Amino acid sequence: MFASPDSTIYTVYNHDRPAGTMIVSRWNDSARVRYVFTDRNRGTRVETRYRLLGDSIVGMDVRPVLPDGSSGQPTMRLELAGDSIRRWSPAGAQTSPAERGVYYALSVTPFDLVRMAKHLLRQPDHVTRASSNVSVKLEVMKELTVPTASGSEHVRLVSLTSQGNSIKELLWLDNHDELFATAVSWFMTVKPGAERALPMLRKAEAEIRNADGEALNKRVLKKTGGTLVIRNGDLFDSERGVIRPGTTVVVRGDRVIAVGPVDSVVTPPGATVIDATGKTVMPGMWDMHGHMQAVSETSAGPLQLSRGITTLRDLGSDPDVAVANRDRAAAGLTAAPREILSAFIDGPGAWAGPTPNIVRTEAEARAFVAHFDSLGYKQVKLYNIVHPDLVPTFAAEAHKRGMRLSGHIPRGLSVSAAIALGFDEVNHAAFLFSTFYQDSLYMPTMRAYSLVATTVAPRVDVDGPAMTALIDDLVKHHTVIDGTFAVWVTGAGNNIAQAVGAGVSSDAARSDANYKRLLRRLYDAGVTLVPGTDDFGSSTFASELELYEQVGIPAPVVLQMATIISARVMKDDRDYGSIAVGKVADLFIVDGKPAEHVRDVRKVEQVVRAGRLYDAGELRSAMGLTRQ
Repeated sequence: MFASPDSTIYTVYNHDRPAGTMIVSRWNDSARVRYVFTDRNRGTRVETRYRLLGDSIVGMDVRPVLPDGSSGQPTMRLELAGDSIRRWSPAGAQTSPAERGVYYALSVTPFDLVRMAKHLLRQPDHVTRASSNVSVKLEVMKELTVPTASGSEHVRLVSLTSQGNSIKELLWLDNHDELFATAVSWFMTVKPGAERALPMLRKAEAEIRNADGEALNKRVLKKTGGTLVIRNGDLFDSERGVIRPGTTVVVRGDRVIAVGPVDSVVTPPGATVIDATGKTVMPGMWDMHGHMQAVSETSAGPLQLSRGITTLRDLGSDPDVAVANRDRAAAGLTAAPREILSAFIDGPGAWAGPTPNIVRTEAEARAFVAHFDSLGYKQVKLYNIVHPDLVPTFAAEAHKRGMRLSGHIPRGLSVSAAIALGFDEVNHAAFLFSTFYQDSLYMPTMRAYSLVATTVAPRVDVDGPAMTALIDDLVKHHTVIDGTFAVWVTGAGNNIAQAVGAGVSSDAARSDANYKRLLRRLYDAGVTLVPGTDDFGSSTFASELELYEQVGIPAPVVLQMATIISARVMKDDRDYGSIAVGKVADLFIVDGKPAEHVRDVRKVEQVVRAGRLYDAGELRSAMGLTRQ
C-alpha cells in the first residue's frame, strides 16, 4: 500500500460500497496524495506531490497512477519561486509574475479543496483571489457534533464559491480543519470512522441546497398577476409540425385557456402581456436523458429552463435527491423543469454503476420495481452488469405496473436479445455498434461499453445487412432510441465520451460519419427517436437537435421529437408536448425561426413553466453566464 508512517487513508465510496481510497502521506515539508477509485470499469488514478511552506503550497505536480501501481511521469506542474510562478502542462511551460494575495494551486483531488479551505479560513473575510484570477469566498454554513466510530466529533460544513459561479462547493472539515467528508455525490471521500455521520451530513446539506434553490427561484420568478398573454407570435404547432403565424396564447394559472389568431383572442383585464411579434412561440422541450444531482436546484434546473427545456426525464439519480427535486419543482419552489423519474438499477460487482440500487435475484427485482412505482417513477433503467436472466422479470413487473423498461444493454446480451426480452427503449446509440462485437466487451479484459463503442464504431457497415436486420428489429418491436448522439460525434459539444474513458476514436471522421448515417437510417426506417443529452444542465441539447437537422431530418420534425413525440413516448401528451387549450402552460419564446433553422432554439428569451414566467437571460445571469 502507498503510505508513509504519517498517513491518513480515506475511503472513496460509491454510495455505501467502497470504490477506492485517497491516501494522504506527509514528510516534513512535503506531501503525497494518491487518489484511486473505480467508477464502473474505469475510474480516477492520480497522484499529486506537494512542496509545502507551512500550510501553503509552493510546488506541486500531477502524475498518473499506472496499472502496476507505480507513478508515471508528471502531466502538470506548478512551482512558486520568489516572485514568479511556473506552470507546466503538455501544452508547454509558462512563467509569469506571482502576485501577492493570490492562492496558486491545481485542483485535482479533495485534498486540494481542503488546502484552499484552510488558506481561506486564515484570510480577512475568508476571501482570496485564485490563480484563475477570480475571487473565492468561504462561508461556514453549519456546525454539528456527529457520531463516529470512536465516539463523536465536532465538524463544520464550509462552502467555497467562485466569483460568477452560483454553485457552492461544499466540504466537511473535522476539528483539525482537515477533511471529514466531501459533499453528497455519486462518489464521496470520507475520513476513517466517519461513516456513521453520513446520514446527518446528507440531511444538513439538503437543507442548505433547498434554501438556496428557493431563494434563487424567488429572485428570478417574474410576477404576472395570474394571467399571462403572449401576443401575436408565430406559434409552432407541434401536433401538425407547422407554424401558425400571428397567434395569441392566454395562460391562467398553470393552464392554457385560449389559443387563436391575434384578432380573435381577447386580452383579459389586468393580464401581463408579452408582445411576441416576429418571434416564435414554442412548446417546452424535453431532455429525455438527464441526471440530477444534489446541486441541481441551484444550477442545472435554472440552466435547463433558460434553454427552453421544461421537462427533464431523469435516467439515474439518487432516489432521495430525485424525489425531492421532482416534488419541489412541481410545487413551484424551484426554477426547474418538470421531472420524470426512472429507476437506475445495476447488478453487484466492482464495476457496478453509481447507484444504491443493486439487484441480485428475481425477488429483489420485483421488489425494487414495486418500490419505485410507489414513489411515482415512470420507468426502469437497467445498467451494465444486471444479470441477463433478470431482464424478463424486470420487464414483466414494470409492464404490469404501466412502467417502461430501458437501459444500457447488460453484458452478455445483444440489442436484439434485450428488446426481445422486454426492453422498450435503448439508451445510447453506441450500443447499436458495440452489439456487433460482443467478445470485445470482455477481451482481453472487461472494458467500458463507451470505449468499446468508440473503438468499433468506425468498423461497422451501417448500410450492411446486419445493421439493416437490427433496424428492422427495432421497427418490429416499436423500440425507442434515446441516442445521445452528441456524446459520440466529435465536435458536437459534449465531452462525456472522453470523460468516461472512451476517448476520441482513432478514426474520428469515419466514426462521426457512421453515427450520422445511423441516425439518418433510424429516421428513414421510422424508428422513434427522442433527444437527450446525458449532461449536466442540458448544455448540449441544441447541439443534439442540430445533429438531427444536419443528417437531413426536417427542422419541424426535429422540433416535434423534442416536444410532442417525447410526450407521447411517456404517455403525457394529454397535458404536455404542444400548446393547446387545457394543456399545462409549458412554453418558451424564441427570437428566431427554429422551424426553419433548428439552431435558433438557442435564442430563448422567455420561458413559461406551468404558468410561471422566467426571463432566460436572468436565469443565465444567475448562473454566472452571459449566453447559452
